[in-house]
Amino acid sequence: MDLWLKVFEVILPVILVVSVGFLFGKFTSTNMKPINLILLYLATPCLIFTSLTNDNIKLNEILNIVYIGGTIVLIGVPVIYLVLRIIKKDPKIFLNTIIFPNTANLGLPIVLFAFGEQAFDYAILFTTIVFFLHCSVGIAFINGIGNLQEVFKVPLIYTVVLALILNNYDVKVYEPINNSLKLIGTTCIPLMMFSLGHKLAETKIINIKSDIIISCIRLTYGFIISSVICGFFNIDNLLIKVFIIQYSMPSAVFNFILADKYDKNPDRVASIVFVSTLLSLFTIPIILYYLMS
Repeated sequence: MDLWLKVFEVILPVILVVSVGFLFGKFTSTNMKPINLILLYLATPCLIFTSLTNDNIKLNEILNIVYIGGTIVLIGVPVIYLVLRIIKKDPKIFLNTIIFPNTANLGLPIVLFAFGEQAFDYAILFTTIVFFLHCSVGIAFINGIGNLQEVFKVPLIYTVVLALILNNYDVKVYEPINNSLKLIGTTCIPLMMFSLGHKLAETKIINIKSDIIISCIRLTYGFIISSVICGFFNIDNLLIKVFIIQYSMPSAVFNFILADKYDKNPDRVASIVFVSTLLSLFTIPIILYYLMS
């Protein structure tokens, strides 16, 4: 009973902030695009930079996150592609919704509240790996290989490279500058949750039966594949928990952004994001209970 209470205390702040964003979106006509741009180009890079330069993550841990994280995301792509073909779903529309979970808007705050700062640092780096793959192979999945240069337009990638170089040469960032970057980065987590709620308020369910099927595949696949892959590696238990809970998140909002940009049925993708997020309210507490026990 005490463990379930702890799980509830982890989930409740996330649900409340997302709900505030949802209600705000329902009762106002505010354009969140500028806020999302701030998240993408400023707050998130600052959060990642300060996290990677604080010496909490060792080089071998970084390499593990890059290698194992990349494996978790990509190894099941052929299987999911085949499954979608079997159930007569277009992979150009549905593959990304299953492969790429919401490791940022939901995954980061849940990891922070459940497992603390060290796990949060791991989660930030894993989120970066997922985002990099989403902006590269994810675009290739839905629009071919001609737009892979998109990944180099996002400052997140350069932020990670710079932070790792500074870490490698033990270069310390001037403290007042570092504190300023931290202040900007602290806006990232609440804004991510708020932005998720606001986007869900704009979304309509298109095909409830089909959306539930795709959402269930995303949630169960994420848990199974991350658990299996982590079982093959001798890594820290805390890192295993980060991989499992983050990759068990619902479909990422960024799936809608790409679908909208490349005109791949964005309304349908947004509907899956919405339904998978609702279903995750039941699956995330169960997975947290399993990981925290």
